[in-house]
Amino acid sequence: MKNPLTILAWLNGAIGIILMLLGTIAFLAGGVLFDHFWSNYFYPAYNFILMGIFFFTAVFVGKEKKA
Repeated sequence: MKNPLTILAWLNGAIGIILMLLGTIAFLAGGVLFDHFWSNYFYPAYNFILMGIFFFTAVFVGKEKKA
């Protein structure tokens, strides 16, 4: 079984990518998609991607401590 932190990291990265794609679609569609301006998709996407990076870092640090 995979480490729960690895699963959370991939999940956060996937959510961030989906939000960035929605923001890009909103930008290309004139700036508004589902009554949200395009930047409302990018700001949370950065947070999700950053949290995923921190989870991956936690996995690598945890592996080094076990060895």
